[in-house]
Amino acid sequence: MLTTLVGTRLPPKYQKFFKLPKRQASWKYPDTASTALGRAAEGWLHDHAARCGVYRLDSGRDALGIRLGLIDCAERSIDIQSYLIRDDVSGNLVGLRLVAAAERGVRVRLLMDDALTNEIDAGLLSIDDHQNIEVRVFNPFPRHRSRLISFIANFNVLNRRMHNKSFTVDNQVTIVGGRNLADEYFLSGGKTEFIDEDLLAIGSVVNDVSEGFDEYWNAREAIPVSVFDSMVPHSSIAESMEQGRQYIEQHANAQFLADVDGSLANDLLRQELPMLPAEAALVLDYPDKIRLLPPRPSSITTVFLQQMVAAAESELIVISPYFVPEKQGVEFFGSLVEKGVRVVIVSNSLASTNHSSVHAVYARYRKPLLKRGVELYELRPQIDSLNTTTTVTLHSKIAVVDRQRLFVGSFNLDPRSLYLNTEMGLVVDSGQLA
Repeated sequence: MLTTLVGTRLPPKYQKFFKLPKRQASWKYPDTASTALGRAAEGWLHDHAARCGVYRLDSGRDALGIRLGLIDCAERSIDIQSYLIRDDVSGNLVGLRLVAAAERGVRVRLLMDDALTNEIDAGLLSIDDHQNIEVRVFNPFPRHRSRLISFIANFNVLNRRMHNKSFTVDNQVTIVGGRNLADEYFLSGGKTEFIDEDLLAIGSVVNDVSEGFDEYWNAREAIPVSVFDSMVPHSSIAESMEQGRQYIEQHANAQFLADVDGSLANDLLRQELPMLPAEAALVLDYPDKIRLLPPRPSSITTVFLQQMVAAAESELIVISPYFVPEKQGVEFFGSLVEKGVRVVIVSNSLASTNHSSVHAVYARYRKPLLKRGVELYELRPQIDSLNTTTTVTLHSKIAVVDRQRLFVGSFNLDPRSLYLNTEMGLVVDSGQLA
């Protein structure tokens, strides 16, 4: 593993917030072909004469189950990048498995955006104490005063967030999509459930995701969570893990635990997971997008998606939970309709959205879009197959071009994704997947 000291590159703005340690840079492990996951991936790719294999994770419970199973399979490394992780059943299941993997000697790197991590500072600090686990927070808030005051005082800095989501094990298997690590993303049976989408991939694209993770992990905005050690009381690892086990026992639904048993990961190891051979590529913003002042829509993800959807010849389907096209978006989608392209937009209704303020802005554009021939569909807040007390919210971020090209990632069609947040996703050429 290549290591260098990059403490001198830490941004001056953070020096105001807390005492910064020197950070040791770290990088993906390139030599993981001999791991069980490496052998399984190589065998599948050879048998299918493919560069990549891709599997859609539509089911929330499957999405959590395969993550837990992959952690259990890990032999060398686990790299997780997420906007949030909650102190709930799913978050504790992941945390317990990560510590167990670290006990086996697996290196664990957990990179979180700091927008919501203050709720779990103590838990993150506890697992960070393990010699094989390091937790970093991206673009952190100061902890010595209220977050609201800090946000107002440092608005131009703290309003920019890392929205990326990736989950990579042994540099052989990766999951990229819209799900964070919290119960509502995995259909746990709570009051709110998010309909979301991930893609699992093996093959050449995994190394690209790992390199992208390294870019963020070693970025100057990625600060070790240990800087909060003296500010936040926290338990030992053993105490924290016991608290996690007790939480799961008290709050977990038995059927939910049975459904996230990790069997899909075993199918992957046996080369029985029904992946499809496909060409897959990573679309990734660089971390320095959050330094662009004034913010502008020139990021890699934004430019690529504009080019991808503009290439539609017969049909474009966009699924975005937060959809604010602005005037230029109305013109863009309308021009596609004029070229003979069927344009379908799926988003949340006012009843299903978890951000009513965003929906209020979207509502201004409904009539102009409909007048231009764009088809709009909005999600109902309840789905018959679920408990009627459960509110269902759309959270998938998907674009499908001509039923041949598919994008799944973290990118919403709204100004925040365009201008402020960093985003990522996978684009796949496959008529079967799209």
